[in-house]
Amino acid sequence: MDLKTLKFKILHGSLARRVLLRSFMIVSALSIVPLLQILFGSDPVMFNTVYSNDCTVISGYSNPYIFLDRLMYPILGSIESKHCKENVNLTVNVVGELMGMKMLSYDVKALCVGEGSASSVYALRELGFEYACGVYRHPFFSLKHKKFVYELDYEDKSFDFVFSRDLDKVSVPALLVLEIERVLRPGGIGAMLVGISSSSPNSLIRSATPVSSILKTSRIVHVGHVHGFTLVVFQKRMETVSYFEQFQLPADCQSHTNNKPFMEFLEPLVEQKPMGFEKKITYLPKFINAASKKRLVYIDVGAGEHLNSSAKSWFLPSYPVDRKAFNVYFVDHNTSVMLSYVKRPGITFVYHPDLAGSKAKANPDTYQDPNPYGEDDGFDFLLWFKETVHFADFVVLKMNAGEVELKFLTELFKSGTICFVDELFLRCSNRADAKDASGGSCMDIFKSLRSSGVFVHQWWED
Repeated sequence: MDLKTLKFKILHGSLARRVLLRSFMIVSALSIVPLLQILFGSDPVMFNTVYSNDCTVISGYSNPYIFLDRLMYPILGSIESKHCKENVNLTVNVVGELMGMKMLSYDVKALCVGEGSASSVYALRELGFEYACGVYRHPFFSLKHKKFVYELDYEDKSFDFVFSRDLDKVSVPALLVLEIERVLRPGGIGAMLVGISSSSPNSLIRSATPVSSILKTSRIVHVGHVHGFTLVVFQKRMETVSYFEQFQLPADCQSHTNNKPFMEFLEPLVEQKPMGFEKKITYLPKFINAASKKRLVYIDVGAGEHLNSSAKSWFLPSYPVDRKAFNVYFVDHNTSVMLSYVKRPGITFVYHPDLAGSKAKANPDTYQDPNPYGEDDGFDFLLWFKETVHFADFVVLKMNAGEVELKFLTELFKSGTICFVDELFLRCSNRADAKDASGGSCMDIFKSLRSSGVFVHQWWED
């Protein structure tokens, strides 16, 4: 058989037919997946764990087209593996940047969304994130849903951290941003890689604007550049309006029961300090005979701040009960400010080092005796507070709305100790630092406390 005859058989014989048939089958397989997704809607591929050196093998996921995935994996897997190293490096760098800013910790519940999420989950698991999962949805038009869909099949407030680089790839970016925001828990962090990065501030602002304009319950907290991309980080705001109401107080909550008839007479909440605000405060002793109580307790948490100012009196100036009737406790970290008050009759100084916070860092030259009265380093302030108020007949608590104080206030609700606090004076301004400390506006905090039955006043002390 000569060479021409052999070529003719190859091109026109059974071998050619087999090659054409296999080519047709491959092309058909590649076409049927998007066709099915268009007809029936693009269901997500969800996975919890990745086991592979090249991050392309996904185990434990739910996919209605799994038989097609197995057929096409040799083709698609080789393509995906080329991008794995890039996705891993991007994820590691994003996590490193967030860790450096103390926005992220290894114990969070993390979700990676979109293309490359398998390798991102792999990177998170390798870094030490115990709970990391991913979801990938092809952004095709769905006849089933009659719209462009990019919905995450997770409940609201399910994750502490969500990472995605799909904003530039989806048909409707707003849906992706809103879905990520929806599944984030209050205080959770969302991180998105978008566009092409530039070192100029104007370029970063332009890249972040599309995300910030979509967000409803979050705020942008950081914009930077990572490996040619712009990193946009946002944080979901705390739901302080209903925050304190989530705690179930005891049925026999003393203060709640006693104060309930008088809650409607509380002075209205206002956004800014009114003139002569002290005269407008509706003090609780106007309704009950507090002076007749046997043991009256006044606790001022963070007292050193206003004692060091030009305030004329350490007590509430217009309070309708003589201050001498109270057992007074000043709680603070600044011993130098408190020394002149410690030996006064009826006044006890309680050293609470945690109140130092950033103030101690801001004044490194100010000498503070770390343990002036020899207390144990493991001093439990909450336990001391419980013991102090439990046997009191009337308790007035005054405090700032700083980060440490608000955490303490939350503990009072969790433990039910708030039931022994009759009247609360909370100093909270609408400065940026006050919002950051509380996770929400001051007005939200006051509304939440009053809705929970706390007889609380806005205190506008300078």
